[in-house]
Amino acid sequence: MKIQNFCSEKRPDCRNQEQPLLQVDKSQRNIVENGTCLFQVTERNRQTAFHCGTGQNAFSESGAKHMETIRENILQCFDKFADDDKRLIAELNGLIALYGESAFPVIIHILTNLEMEPARAAKCWKLVTAHTQGMHALLNREVNLRTAVCDYFCTISKDLRNPKVIEIKLFEETARSSKYDSLTSLLNRRSFDEDLNQEIARAKRHNIDVSVLFFDMDDFKNINDSFGHQAGDAVLKRVAHIIMTEKRIEDIAARFGGEELALILPETTKLNAMVLGERIRDRVEREQISYDDYTIRFTLSGGLAAFPLDATEADTLLGFADQALYRAKRSGKNTICFYSDDKRRETRIDFSGEVLFRKLGFGEASEMPARSKSISISGIRFESSHPIQVGTKMQLTLSLAREAPFFLVGTVVRVDTCGPGSYEISSAFSEPDRVTKKELNKYLGQYRDETKRATAGSRY
Repeated sequence: MKIQNFCSEKRPDCRNQEQPLLQVDKSQRNIVENGTCLFQVTERNRQTAFHCGTGQNAFSESGAKHMETIRENILQCFDKFADDDKRLIAELNGLIALYGESAFPVIIHILTNLEMEPARAAKCWKLVTAHTQGMHALLNREVNLRTAVCDYFCTISKDLRNPKVIEIKLFEETARSSKYDSLTSLLNRRSFDEDLNQEIARAKRHNIDVSVLFFDMDDFKNINDSFGHQAGDAVLKRVAHIIMTEKRIEDIAARFGGEELALILPETTKLNAMVLGERIRDRVEREQISYDDYTIRFTLSGGLAAFPLDATEADTLLGFADQALYRAKRSGKNTICFYSDDKRRETRIDFSGEVLFRKLGFGEASEMPARSKSISISGIRFESSHPIQVGTKMQLTLSLAREAPFFLVGTVVRVDTCGPGSYEISSAFSEPDRVTKKELNKYLGQYRDETKRATAGSRY
């Protein structure tokens, strides 16, 4: 067996009869036997599984997605070579060479539904293939791999006591239907709960962030009542497609129930999750579908909470994201809000004052003037004649009280046009330390008190 290095995207010439018996061509992720292309990983799987040019292991994605890719490719092998055990075993061994020991537990699980660690699964696979050859020699006839698997695990290892024979394809379809939502093809609520618990556990082990975005369609009942439930289904499918195209490979999207959708964002801070949530909200707002000669437009609202900043348990984190969602609904819908445990009514105040901002990055960017509209401990909304992209990091200079200017770093999370050459920009402050947060609270309090005194004085 020869493992070829991959350095180009050129398809191998499968007509070359001088090639080794079995080789794994990683440039296209094909398995080639005697010059015949036996199996080709799809473009989607190539993008999912391989990160060429990084100098790292080709499978550096999250574990769950890595295993999903392996499983999909191995299932294709079982389906394509169901009637040819020799080719099937050769193909599986080729994928083992391609994926490494991660492939062994998947093969065993597909054949038996048994969960095994890679080392034991590798040993079982070698023993099963040897057992297949032994049964062939003993019976003097071909013995199907599945027959040998059943005999080995029932008679020799005794991992199975009373197995049931079922077509792999039918079993996988049934398993998939229990995991995915049939309308949107997103994960269902049960799978979402399982994945959230797993991601929180992983975050605790590795001391990393996890964020949860919780979406709900705005006025969805009106769409169903006005155009029918099929129109509502079409809207949900379109929104699910937008979420799938905007999220990263490792992010986990689910239909939580009804018109509620959710995203788990591993290794993502609250601020970065806010940027993604706003990008999804903006795309949905600009989307429309045609249904029975009608044009249907729709929006959604979202709530955001993060581990470990807001909560350290999955149920609590999800509950806080839900609370933030309802805050977005109360704020007028078509917006994304993040959870905050600061329940004071004075958290956000009207603030009409000068703001200077400049983009952060390489080189010296000039400061641009703006006029603030409101401010809170977590962010600021201001109006400017200078457009700026969502996701841009900036330094803001504020004059909140009769003290020296206050400097903060923020990220643009929303931009709205409020007139010709005028833009309303919302920026979320980067997570401030306790000292900065205390000083900002102090300045907000001073500004609020001065405003109250000025208002009271104007009455006389």
